[in-house]
Amino acid sequence: MGKKYNVLIIGAGKIGAFFDTPSSLDILTHAHAFTKMKEFNILGFVEDDIKRAEEASNLWNTTYFESIEKAFEKNRIDVVSLCVPDEYHYKLLQKLSDFQVKLVFAEKPLAKSLEQAEKIIRLYNKKNIKCLINYSRRFVSEFANLKHSILDGVYGEFICGNGYYGKGTMHNGSHLIDFLRYIIGEIKETKTFNYDFDFYKDDPTISGILKFQNGGVFTMNSISCNNYTIFEIELLFEKARIRIIDAGFKIEIYEVANNSLFKGYRKLVKKDEINTSLGNAMENAVINIYNSLSFNEKLKCTLEDGYRALEVCEKLKVGINDE
Repeated sequence: MGKKYNVLIIGAGKIGAFFDTPSSLDILTHAHAFTKMKEFNILGFVEDDIKRAEEASNLWNTTYFESIEKAFEKNRIDVVSLCVPDEYHYKLLQKLSDFQVKLVFAEKPLAKSLEQAEKIIRLYNKKNIKCLINYSRRFVSEFANLKHSILDGVYGEFICGNGYYGKGTMHNGSHLIDFLRYIIGEIKETKTFNYDFDFYKDDPTISGILKFQNGGVFTMNSISCNNYTIFEIELLFEKARIRIIDAGFKIEIYEVANNSLFKGYRKLVKKDEINTSLGNAMENAVINIYNSLSFNEKLKCTLEDGYRALEVCEKLKVGINDE
């Protein structure tokens, strides 16, 4: 058995504690992911809402602390999961750097501005603190396989695509942007053509066009979360069409075939339908944390990745003034 690492979870909300239970098949919370691995020991939660703190600690058979200072007072804490609302990310990431912590597992986005993100990157590099950003689709093996197929040219050149999301460009749109960076490549230009404040007053949900350094364009469409929740992506390549649906729980792959009815024409025919392991992305992220701490494995979503996603969000936001 390898070394055991102590974990503190800051924030006893849905993603931290309540999206699932210890008996759930899918692993959707930070608490569940860390309890699944014997190499981690959850010391407890830090949560302002005492009732919620008690419920979370009872559910996950641990305790809670009144403050971060109290948690560190008598405990060696190796890993901190940061599961608080977006507006607290920067302040708490700064605060955690004052303690002897090896790694922070932070919910996205990294911060609320590029300036804040830059400060965190400099601070964590200076203090040699690792940080993993939870853009969850990076921790799914089926998407890693898809990425490799795209890079290997299996589907030909990327032509264009479109996608749908809601609930803020930084909050949810950055998921889409990070995923596109991950499987297609860097985004060199953006153009904003519509926006809506469907949830956050300071985080508009923006519709825009993204242009990639490797070629190809992508249209991201804002859909108000007041209608429903949606996260879907369609990618068109020279030799294939790929649809990522059901928030990423399913991948559909279409290949080019001759049209038997209309001679001389070609059409797209569904070749494969893949159910992904998105429900275990959190567990895979925790495995990446363990391997990084124990064997220096590269983190699958770095501070730099968090910064690049924010950079595209900021460009889209600036484009509102030109829209």
